[in-house]
Amino acid sequence: MAKKNNSDVIVDNLKGFIRKGAATTPVGYVPTGHFSLDFAINYGELPEKIDLSTLKGYDPSNALGLPLGKLVMLYGEEGGGKSSLAYRISGFAQKLGYPVAWLDTEHSFAEGLAIINGVDIDNIYYSTMSNPGDPDKVYYAEDVFDAIIELIKSGVKVIVLDSVANLVTKDRGEATADKIIIGKLARLMSENLGKLVSYADKHGALLVFINQLRFKIGQKFGNPETTPGGMSLKHNASLIIKISKKKSKEALIEIPGDDGKMKIIGRKSYMRLEKNRFAKPCEDSVEVPVYYVAHFPNIEELMFEAGRQLKVISVRKGIFKWTDSEGQKHEAEGKANFTAYIKYNELQYILGQNLITAAEENSTILPPEISKWLNDYESTKKKESKIDEKQSPEKKTSGTRKAKGKKAGD
Repeated sequence: MAKKNNSDVIVDNLKGFIRKGAATTPVGYVPTGHFSLDFAINYGELPEKIDLSTLKGYDPSNALGLPLGKLVMLYGEEGGGKSSLAYRISGFAQKLGYPVAWLDTEHSFAEGLAIINGVDIDNIYYSTMSNPGDPDKVYYAEDVFDAIIELIKSGVKVIVLDSVANLVTKDRGEATADKIIIGKLARLMSENLGKLVSYADKHGALLVFINQLRFKIGQKFGNPETTPGGMSLKHNASLIIKISKKKSKEALIEIPGDDGKMKIIGRKSYMRLEKNRFAKPCEDSVEVPVYYVAHFPNIEELMFEAGRQLKVISVRKGIFKWTDSEGQKHEAEGKANFTAYIKYNELQYILGQNLITAAEENSTILPPEISKWLNDYESTKKKESKIDEKQSPEKKTSGTRKAKGKKAGD
């Protein structure tokens, strides 16, 4: 029997506190619903630049995205899509069977946007930091941190805090408006985040903290941007995603309204991985659509991403290729040309059906927009079919007889 060295004896004495081996594979992942973003988080580059069929270890049945057991911070300017991204994360977590809690310190939870992004609002744990049974009861930042720990202990796997900037410490809440209290939230975060991250890691819970973008007053040199909560949040976060609005005219997603005028139903945003402990630095920003209503005009882009994820669409030297279920081959150079090709030839339904088959084979969840588009398409076709039957029943009967006669004659 081999003799134990001194370090092994020490480890035995510290059993339960330390182990031999440093494998830290996450217990699971929660997709953001944007494959390019999920891929960049896990591999450090955009999937458009890689032939996934040759990527070692890539398996479409394995979820990519945000790892359980970690703290993630989303921040950026107003209207950029922070909450929309958090809704999508929550919706996908629920579809994977994970309990989700949303702590709404901003009182800004948008039921419609949540549903659009796949959230089951009847089965999400939700709090506005108030108690209907005791309206005078006030919950402070200290109470929020304690509640997060209790939620983690109870088995909740995804906890969204919206937002850090709206947390009010007990000192601030009980003080008069004219009293100046500086840095209290930052100190409180510094004292408690280590404990929160430890509990999240121990129980495999994902913490998603939404934060706001602020600017340092009077700063003339360097980056004037900052975020509330101090440096501790940045240090403890395993992933920091900065979300910015794409401000060009082309960024707007518009459709014709009932009055014939164009109305804005969404816009495109940039998402940049400012900190990522799971892959090499990604130099490219990821462009994602953010919708305000349940309408998805660029369904081709969503199907393209799902097709790349499931290896339904391959790429070689910039040429994207797809062979449909009938054996018909489709290809075009570049993502923009390929999605335009799909749209021009009205191949969305065929591609969507191929995606459903591939998703079922790989036990993968498709983005909610794709399922909605396919359901709407099928419903529209059924209505059109019924209208045709009512308008020309004799013509349809005649056509059926001719078809049967032709088959018999053959």
